[in-house]
Amino acid sequence: MDAKEKINTILTILCDALSDCANLVGGNNFLLRKIHSKLPTEAVHINIENGDFLLVSQLLNAIGNILQFDEEKQVCTAVVGSGFANMNPALVVAMMENQTLYLAAYAKEGLIKQHAAEKALKNIFDSLQALEQESE
Repeated sequence: MDAKEKINTILTILCDALSDCANLVGGNNFLLRKIHSKLPTEAVHINIENGDFLLVSQLLNAIGNILQFDEEKQVCTAVVGSGFANMNPALVVAMMENQTLYLAAYAKEGLIKQHAAEKALKNIFDSLQALEQESE
């Protein structure tokens, strides 16, 4: 899959998640999908040396919905709530490679910027630090 296909996949997943949230309150799926596709996407990433992939995967499962989990390739993709009142879905991808844990988050931003992708990663990172301190 080339970079353009990956970006289109990410955008499709985000639009689906936003439409699902809006459908809960009775929104028009076609109109919402059209609006969501026009919104800008925020992307944020961090790298954690010697990170724990399984711990991150368990955390993503606890706070969101796992979309893809491949223990062999060490890739986990999930949708988590973020932004104001955790109502803006963010797509989070965790990948382990060469003892480095890569975390990336993507979220759509509307007129009022919620920085949902940034907040999602901050929440995950803070939770990881708290879990690591408890285990010591």
